Amino acid sequence: MTPRLFVSALWFFLVLFSYYILKPVRDALATETRLFGPLYLATFLAASAALPLYWRIVARTTRRQLVFGVYQFFVACLVVFALLLARGYGDTEWLRNAFFVWVSVFNLYVVAVFWSVMADLFSAEEGKSWFGVMAAAGTVGSIVASLVGHVAAQRLGVEWLMVVAIGALELAIVMAWLVLRVASRDESSKESLREGPPTPKPVGGPQPTEVVRGIGVGDASDKSSGSLLAGLRTVLSSRYLLMICAFTAIGKFAATFVYNNFQHTLREEGLAVAERTQLFSAMNFYSQTGTLAFQAVLAAALMRLAGVGATLAIACSVIVGLFAWLSFDATLWPLMVAKVVQEIIGYGLLVPAQQVLFTVVSRTEKYESKAFIDTVVFRGSDVAASNVVDALGRFSASAAAIAILPLVGAWMALGAWLGREQTARAIANDDLSH
Repeated sequence: MTPRLFVSALWFFLVLFSYYILKPVRDALATETRLFGPLYLATFLAASAALPLYWRIVARTTRRQLVFGVYQFFVACLVVFALLLARGYGDTEWLRNAFFVWVSVFNLYVVAVFWSVMADLFSAEEGKSWFGVMAAAGTVGSIVASLVGHVAAQRLGVEWLMVVAIGALELAIVMAWLVLRVASRDESSKESLREGPPTPKPVGGPQPTEVVRGIGVGDASDKSSGSLLAGLRTVLSSRYLLMICAFTAIGKFAATFVYNNFQHTLREEGLAVAERTQLFSAMNFYSQTGTLAFQAVLAAALMRLAGVGATLAIACSVIVGLFAWLSFDATLWPLMVAKVVQEIIGYGLLVPAQQVLFTVVSRTEKYESKAFIDTVVFRGSDVAASNVVDALGRFSASAAAIAILPLVGAWMALGAWLGREQTARAIANDDLSH
């Protein structure tokens, strides 16, 4: 392992460590929320509004300026949140809502900054070999953070978890400085390095274990500007990309449905914020450990042996089974198990398989459509699912699960179709290349 790879992996470890320290705090505070629709709408609007600003900053700053500026901005916000929690504002609705939206945006951009810099420092061939290692390091960071959160939430209080996240972000800045320093001295990277704006990676949903392929500097002319309008036009011009949008939307809809109903059921238990933080940390530990095992052992082997379509269909069938179970019993424990299993299947199988779907489209189509899918479709599905759950609040969660069961069944069939289409396109591309 080269010094550049080691320090980069440690950087991503710290980035996801900080997020998974904050995520259970966000979820624990959000348990008191009765209507999630407005909250997800605010998150969607904040993420969409921040995207053009992010691209403008990327285009006008150096890599060092980008990392330091974005990370220190989030550190300053965390200091404010920690002080407010320490002064007893954790029970106020405005703080709970603000922190929920802020953490969601935080995850988008601290991860996007990391991969933007990595896309500049590593060639495409290096990325194929090493980016999986970095993604695995991030998953390990999320597992360690879940253990720390579970132990420290009750003993220290949630405001001190903010301090832990601040320390991790400051160390991440140090790692970024080191990797840029090491890279500048790497003779093999001299031609690809430049002291200018980093190559931007489309900002998308919080997929902490996503395997991202490297894009060399020489590819810069092929990338889009990240315009959401351009992404919409690209998606509407391709049935294949439109079906990927539908697949992403239904999957996120199902995940949000389970999350919101779990939160409503958990609220009735009357647990304190620290106790809920411990619970969410434990759930994150199991989901991220399972994700790492699936990605390391199962995902690649299943796609090689059964194909992308079968992998998507198998993963979706597990979710269909969960909804069938919830249609009979949607109490706290089944919802808790469903949430953990859904995250393992989502990050461990669906995310790697969905990335393969984009390998048979042009580079421009990939970047324009992913910017749109990862922002508008991903967050928009949260809004839609939350409003459906809010509207169905008069019915039991089991009755709502029965109503949504046909939708997830259609989702499974759509996954199989996308797999067949991806295979056909891959064969056609191979024929053209020969």
